[in-house]
Amino acid sequence: MFNTTLYRPGAISAHISFSRPTTAPDALSGNGGIVNEQCMLLSLGHALDGKPGRAHGGFNSLVLDQLCGKAAHYAAPNAIPPATATLTVDYRAPVGTPCVVLARAWVVEVSGRKIWVRGVLEDGEGVVLASGRALFIAGREGVL
Repeated sequence: MFNTTLYRPGAISAHISFSRPTTAPDALSGNGGIVNEQCMLLSLGHALDGKPGRAHGGFNSLVLDQLCGKAAHYAAPNAIPPATATLTVDYRAPVGTPCVVLARAWVVEVSGRKIWVRGVLEDGEGVVLASGRALFIAGREGVL
């Protein structure tokens, strides 16, 4: 969706995804104690506005869902991409456009096929603009 629908002038003019060690206190410990979070830097334009000068709240939740899903995929017990079961987003401040934001997501718990993830959308000063909590369900072999 990002590369075909939203990646255009006036919407997402540029983005880059990467992973890095997280400092989130509730992050699930991985192998060797190193815990990575998934990150995405996005340059947002006015075409994403709900109100003039503010990114639409639905877009903010889309970004959190996308990135939380990526984090869940890396923690899944198999190679089948997990599906979003629930996503709760808390909107803390408007995302003014145009701007550059950092989205981060990390896994907090895995139990069988269930993967719980947290994510945040931050401005350039590290102020949290939106936060999310999500439950993903890993796919089953041979089931769509």
